[in-house]
Amino acid sequence: MKIKKIEIKKYKMFDDLTLDFTDINGNPLDVIVIAGINGSGKTSLLQLLRKLFSASSNVYPVKQALIDFEKEPNAIICESINLDVQISEENFLDINDFITTIRNISDAKVITRIPLFRKKDSKNILSYSLEKKGKNFFITHNDFLPFVVLPPNKMFNIWYFVANHLDLGQNQHENKHSNKDIIHDGIVSLFDIFSLSNTVDDYIVESIKQSLLQNREQTGQEAIKKRINEINQLLHGISLQTKLVDVADDKPIFETFNGKVVSLADLSSGEKQLYYRATLLSKLNPQNSLIMVDEPENSLHPTWQREVVKLYQNAGSNNQVILATHSPHIIASVDPKNLFLLYINEETHQIECINAAKAHLHSKGVEPNRILREIMDTPLRDADTQARIDKVADVVRLQPDKVADPENLTLINDLIADLGGQDPFILRLTHQLNVLEAKK
Repeated sequence: MKIKKIEIKKYKMFDDLTLDFTDINGNPLDVIVIAGINGSGKTSLLQLLRKLFSASSNVYPVKQALIDFEKEPNAIICESINLDVQISEENFLDINDFITTIRNISDAKVITRIPLFRKKDSKNILSYSLEKKGKNFFITHNDFLPFVVLPPNKMFNIWYFVANHLDLGQNQHENKHSNKDIIHDGIVSLFDIFSLSNTVDDYIVESIKQSLLQNREQTGQEAIKKRINEINQLLHGISLQTKLVDVADDKPIFETFNGKVVSLADLSSGEKQLYYRATLLSKLNPQNSLIMVDEPENSLHPTWQREVVKLYQNAGSNNQVILATHSPHIIASVDPKNLFLLYINEETHQIECINAAKAHLHSKGVEPNRILREIMDTPLRDADTQARIDKVADVVRLQPDKVADPENLTLINDLIADLGGQDPFILRLTHQLNVLEAKK
């Protein structure tokens, strides 16, 4: 399943927001990178999508008074949301088969909604709407109810990688099917990979043991090599100085660029994270699924941030990847058509979204400083340093005869000491001072 368009009204900081995730031919993009300043709603957007498909958020009755609904941790407090989605042909067939087998289910209302997906090539709009009357809320429409009964891992799934352990919310306490690495909520699975950084070796070994069970027709060594190759293949295009080569004594074995054998303990935290993610995605092998990742740059070196999108693109097949990021390196790794920027409209005081390509902005291959300045609207220097630079620049431009005053010389020398002689501003300043001296 892939999302083509999102329309949101009255959800948290969003008043009226539209995001169009299609290319010039109207096809859904496979990779979507969402960026914006803090408070623009990147994480809130991902959390809303996660809730819409979660079983725990679709247990509330439609058209019945919901008392204290706003206090429910899994409630969707949103006036309305419309998702235009694309369902693969394989999913259509699976859903048809599923409908046929559960015609005798007691909840007829759910069954009547499932055929929304049955007609291939039709426009599939999933809608949710909520009204408040007095003190109570009423869900007036909910097309996401079928996801309560659709079996996970059979048709399509939502894989959600959180940025913070707290983002798991109530799910970690309420879900009876949760384990240490995955929290299941219907077809949604949540991953808190950062709390598991100390158990990466166990996870890699367990994944390889599963490969042995799944490939009984092969020798043990063949099954081990198969899973190791799958993990390394997911990391293809990422500049790692090590690679996974074997397992011995229930411990993964790695080889460095110069042929030395090392253990997991010898790897950096960033390398551990990458191997864990690759192992997890190799195990999941997502198909026709939605992969959402909040702040994928966490704990990664800038070089790996620039390349991490490839990891999720390499996983499974026919998936849609949606990432929310603060990283200029990730932004600089994607084409403008895949980049969506949330910003605050100063005139309407509303959060809006623009596509970088449609706004004629550049991203792929652009230097991080330009990304910070032109796309993320972020100052390149701290406020104190910028204020001193502005003061010196004003003196040189407006009062050149006072450059040699003790106060100004002290300011200039302090800046040179702080920034160094190769700083672009210092180089320009030195040239201007030489010109002034020559004129004297």
